[in-house]
Amino acid sequence: MDVARNAAGDLVTLEQVRGQAVIPALWCPGELPGGEECGAEVWTTALHSTKKAAAFAAHHGEDCDEGSIRSKDRRGDAGRQHEQGPRPTRWRMRLGVAVPSAGPDGRRRPDPNRPGQLTRRFRTEPAQQETDSADQRSFSTMLVNLVAGTMPPGLELVLGAQHPVAADSVIVHARDASIAACLNTDLIIWGRVAGYTHTRWEGLMIRLNGAADQVAILVDKQNLSRLHITDADALVGRHVIAFGRYTLPEGSSRPHVRAAHATVAFNPRVIRRHY
Repeated sequence: MDVARNAAGDLVTLEQVRGQAVIPALWCPGELPGGEECGAEVWTTALHSTKKAAAFAAHHGEDCDEGSIRSKDRRGDAGRQHEQGPRPTRWRMRLGVAVPSAGPDGRRRPDPNRPGQLTRRFRTEPAQQETDSADQRSFSTMLVNLVAGTMPPGLELVLGAQHPVAADSVIVHARDASIAACLNTDLIIWGRVAGYTHTRWEGLMIRLNGAADQVAILVDKQNLSRLHITDADALVGRHVIAFGRYTLPEGSSRPHVRAAHATVAFNPRVIRRHY
């Protein structure tokens, strides 16, 4: 782990703490499967070593996407050696899908007063298991790395059922997300929030600093509820990331990316756990 969060909620890299006489209190900015921040206490390892690579370490929460499982033996592997070629740096991004969910009395959730087929809740896609040496990652953790400039070189991404693709072919900063380059494509867009407008469906159209062709990110009501966002003014100045299709509505000159569920995140997080 190369990045941690300090008491003010800001990201801190190894280089920033290397020269300090006392390492400040730090926490893991990774995300758990349910969307909560890991928040595990972080310490440094091999910070002044000339033989080992320095790193942040923590006792991560279960399935934290900043945790490492590479050192754990799989069933039947203990005591055996296997020929292993170069391992690609590959992240399987956590996506959410809408599925029916019935309560113990057979009524639909989350609204017990609407028993029809239209009520849905979102959960992590069960088919997205760790396969092909891919590490699970959330968009929140990806944004942490983008802001800190610690994205792994040669990174490949797995998005849903798609084949792995080069990260730099789908991750686009807002300043480079022009209509000519991105129209009608699925991409990951990120940048700093400059402002917002409310939509008629209780969502937000988020404007980005220096965005090409004034492209915005459309965050719907469900995503706002998932992130516990009630004060949109608090988003201004934060970094944001989202995955979705780059669209130019008919009759409009301003494109937007509609954020798919569970793929929009802000940094710093709207809710800070430590002060």
